[in-house]
Amino acid sequence: MTEPKNPSSSGGASGRVLSTAQHALQALEIIAQHPKGIPIKALARRLNISLSSGYYLISSMREQGFAEVSPSGPGLYTLGPKFAELYVGYVAASLQPERLTPVLDELRDRASARAYSAMWNNGDLEVVQIRGRRGARELQDVTKGFRGAAHGLALGKIYLAHLPEEEWPSSLTAPTYKRYTPATITSPAALRRHLVLVRESDLAYDLQEFSPGACCIAAPIRDGRNGLVATLGISVPARRFEAEQKHLVKVIRDLAAEASDELGAAAVPTQSRPPGARPPAPDDGTGIA
Repeated sequence: MTEPKNPSSSGGASGRVLSTAQHALQALEIIAQHPKGIPIKALARRLNISLSSGYYLISSMREQGFAEVSPSGPGLYTLGPKFAELYVGYVAASLQPERLTPVLDELRDRASARAYSAMWNNGDLEVVQIRGRRGARELQDVTKGFRGAAHGLALGKIYLAHLPEEEWPSSLTAPTYKRYTPATITSPAALRRHLVLVRESDLAYDLQEFSPGACCIAAPIRDGRNGLVATLGISVPARRFEAEQKHLVKVIRDLAAEASDELGAAAVPTQSRPPGARPPAPDDGTGIA
């Protein structure tokens, strides 16, 4: 395959390698623009290379998993499975705790509340960042690196609502769950019913279920495949929650949506209750909500 030399290269071999790499990267961008596939002839024309070079390039990309034959028809090529692995790495890099700091800062300021981000790590909830001054009665035991209590925290309920039960923490395989306050959901059946509401509204509440006097709201952050990659939450005194619920819900929904948009997530329709409506009270399985 004849390739033009790179002017900045000191040798022909280096120029050929760089040019081939450029063509491969350009080919990936072009193929990505054709979800149903693109023929080699059209790809070669776009790259301004010969048809034989186009065949060689596609063959190399298929061998490495970066391209594959399209199911839409013979002679068409789409991006290959290798991109799924690369995308997972990209999301992981994008969601380092430090990358969420601007979102948390804005959430803290707009809600005038303590803001949290959490991820699912090694089979359990982990709080990865907290911004804002801790209030006198706001989740005093929850600090950066805190793990567990997924059934008692709004941050964790989002994950439990979207994970299969076999991926839940081992602590949630017991016949009853740990009780943190009189409002904690301790019955597996009651938690399952509660998580249906979380999935429908795409929002989770903790109404003094982990810490007396503190209420929390959490929303999901999704990636370009609409996979759940983090949760965003706030905690406020119960009295303030009663007075400002509508405003707080709007703020956290807006910030979670903005963070998801940056990761390429599509909008997820919800079946939320009317603005200002009180969320369902926790049900501990006794039948008394």
